[in-house]
Amino acid sequence: MAQDALITPAGEVMYANVLTPKLVNRDKPSEKLQYGIVLLQSAPEVDPSCKAFIGGLHKVFMDKFGGNAKYGPNGRPWKKEVTTLPDGTEQETGLVRITFTRDTMTRNGAELPAPRVEDAKGQPWPKNVAIGNGSICRIAFGTYCWDNPEGGKGISLNLLAVRVLQHVPYTGGFIDAGVFGPAEEGVDASLLAPAADGGDSLFGSQEPTDDEVPF
Repeated sequence: MAQDALITPAGEVMYANVLTPKLVNRDKPSEKLQYGIVLLQSAPEVDPSCKAFIGGLHKVFMDKFGGNAKYGPNGRPWKKEVTTLPDGTEQETGLVRITFTRDTMTRNGAELPAPRVEDAKGQPWPKNVAIGNGSICRIAFGTYCWDNPEGGKGISLNLLAVRVLQHVPYTGGFIDAGVFGPAEEGVDASLLAPAADGGDSLFGSQEPTDDEVPF
């Protein structure tokens, strides 16, 4: 691993597409495949370790651009986590979400290796075992400061590796059988005749969409 890699504190993760990259910026000229993961930490106001961690990232930004530098609209890879209440208003949860990403290609078109994913013992993580929300992980990453005319200044966190300390299986939003309770009076699908053409479902394959992931 790169010697300048930084390591996060352990914390819950969300949207861990670290085994297979997702298409981001869909339908735009800049669309690309990208790995990503979101780490949750307690707010800096109440957690000294999180305050020190985010303070260190801010120092990297200031060292690059100077003490008077301002972040662009999307220049911070961290933000306060909020939840939407029944009345539509948002309420802070007391957590901070920190986003890490990794492209599959450089700007020059060179292929980049996937992030390393391992278990708590340092063994490679199985490719067919997705990492669900609520899993506890530590993340190795590098920093990249940028400045462009449209987005202003910012800092990105380049995902290098993930160590899974506690695993929560990925459910994909599927509902358990029996959600409606006991059987009821009505249609019995086992008695229905098959479709005349024996064709595929009109709905196609039921794959999770990229709308589920914020990358």
